[in-house]
Amino acid sequence: MIPLIQPILQGSASVRALLGDPIRVWPSVAPQGAALPYATWEVVGGSPVPQSDTPPADGWRVRITVWGQDTTQANAAAIAIRDEVERRGSIESYNPSPDPDGTDTFGISFDVRLLTVR
Repeated sequence: MIPLIQPILQGSASVRALLGDPIRVWPSVAPQGAALPYATWEVVGGSPVPQSDTPPADGWRVRITVWGQDTTQANAAAIAIRDEVERRGSIESYNPSPDPDGTDTFGISFDVRLLTVR
């Protein structure tokens, strides 16, 4: 019962070109010393698709945060992720830039809506 964001992004050649292979995308927190750019994701909402019988799918809202050395690097990776996600879902919101926690990095955060058929 987790959204399939990892395999969606791993399957994208443009995401792999920027985030490596295997991709540098982790749930919640990146490992200490992770190479830039990278992305993290977390579920910020979701529910089964309502209907009278067993729901046929689960809807997810996933927050993706992309980190880079600067705006150019973070933006390039965020665009690749956005373009891949929009083939299967939609962008729900663009969020304020996250706090870099004292590191020399720049972050871009956005929420995506995904549907996982059961």
